[in-house]
Amino acid sequence: MDEKGFVVVLALPMDADDSWIMVKNRSRGWEFPGGHLETGELPEEAALRELYEETGILGTAKAVEGDLIPGGYVVLVRVEREVSPDPWISSDDSIEEVGWCLQIPESSAWGREEVQSVIDHDWRASSSLES
Repeated sequence: MDEKGFVVVLALPMDADDSWIMVKNRSRGWEFPGGHLETGELPEEAALRELYEETGILGTAKAVEGDLIPGGYVVLVRVEREVSPDPWISSDDSIEEVGWCLQIPESSAWGREEVQSVIDHDWRASSSLES
């Protein structure tokens, strides 16, 4: 894999693809969990670390895609948290709240097309992490 500096997490429930987790950054608005890769860290390791730091949720990394976002990786992670309309608080001070989304939030830090391209990505063509 070529050098990329950050990772974005598409966190989906275990059995469905119609909702995903986003975090509300205090300065940027709603975005996918994610952040910078640490030295020597694999994208899937960074994704799981960032997901936990920003949402308090553990998950299982299923696939990695390096061509969706310039300079970064998108990692598909399945989580066991039940989908609910109720947001929750992050222990990360830069995150105002965390929640499940069924549609792209109005105050998204990303463009609608960018978010939609991540949500709609066909993961069968990506690097699978399953054995």
